[in-house]
Amino acid sequence: MKAVIVKEEGGVVLQDVPEPEPGPNQIKVKIAYAGICGSDPERISGLPNIRKRSEGAIGWPQKTYPIQAGIKKLGHEGSGTIVKIGHDVRGNCKIGQHVAMNFVETCGACYHCINGKVHFCERPIIYDGLMAEYAVFPENIVFPLPDDLPLEIGAFLEPVSVVVHAFDIIQMKVGDSVIITGGGTIGLLMLQLAIKSGASKVLVSEPIAEKRKLATKLGADVVVNPFKEDLLDISNKFTDGRGYNICIEATGIPSIARQLVLLAEDCGTIIWAATYPKGLDVGVPIDYMFSKELSIHSVKLSPFSFSRALQMLPKLDLKPLITVYPLEEVANAFEAHRLGKGIKIMLQP
Repeated sequence: MKAVIVKEEGGVVLQDVPEPEPGPNQIKVKIAYAGICGSDPERISGLPNIRKRSEGAIGWPQKTYPIQAGIKKLGHEGSGTIVKIGHDVRGNCKIGQHVAMNFVETCGACYHCINGKVHFCERPIIYDGLMAEYAVFPENIVFPLPDDLPLEIGAFLEPVSVVVHAFDIIQMKVGDSVIITGGGTIGLLMLQLAIKSGASKVLVSEPIAEKRKLATKLGADVVVNPFKEDLLDISNKFTDGRGYNICIEATGIPSIARQLVLLAEDCGTIIWAATYPKGLDVGVPIDYMFSKELSIHSVKLSPFSFSRALQMLPKLDLKPLITVYPLEEVANAFEAHRLGKGIKIMLQP
């Protein structure tokens, strides 16, 4: 079968690889759509996407481990159709069923798993490889899709699950004011869930005109080009000088992550919801945090949120976000992603 493979020197290539077959408790899926995630360039460049804490050490992670060691396949969000079921599958999955998949199987036995923090599992198995014609998954991370849900919409399950988890962390209240920096996939999904969660006003900051236009279409009250407009001045007028109850950072730019701290209202909540360069310090003043009583959070993966994200898929306007490339044009698709052309770029085997 054809699959996207990460080259040793960086970059990707489409090549023939052995077609996988399901083992015990596994399901084989013919992939329909595979999305390019903002974290995929990390995998291509060889940077570790998941980091493991040193044995017995409290503090910054010191040790790293590869995603599916020895396997260079790529892609962790997508949808498809079940074509084969391995033995000992106990659920109700059946051949021909449309599904979307989680990409992390947790051990269920480590300290984090038994304490309800499965996204920090010490022994996860990562199922990359959706940018291919076929892939296999354990049945417990396969989610059947409604019959009337298009497969390209089903391919949003993983990123929507991350946004659902972010809103679990935020604990947003009806009537809260919201700022979102970044109008990519996560930013525009955050916009839609903020509106559905009862935001009174939402501002989206995004330099690319097409993305600002789409943010307006999806319900943003104000859109700002931060390269040409004064975001602080506009925000002061927009919030009557108080700042925002909820500040969502979705660009991955450390200076903007710090800027949101200055845009938060007293007792406001900031969530850094992107991936950031390793080791950089945003330099948040402790006395300022103390005087404002602010809360800063990050978001990692999406524990216990896939089922709820699945319920939200039909409620979101996702088609305007999609640009599809054939699997054979994977290099062009990644270049378009790098240049910010399109919101959610998907590959179709």
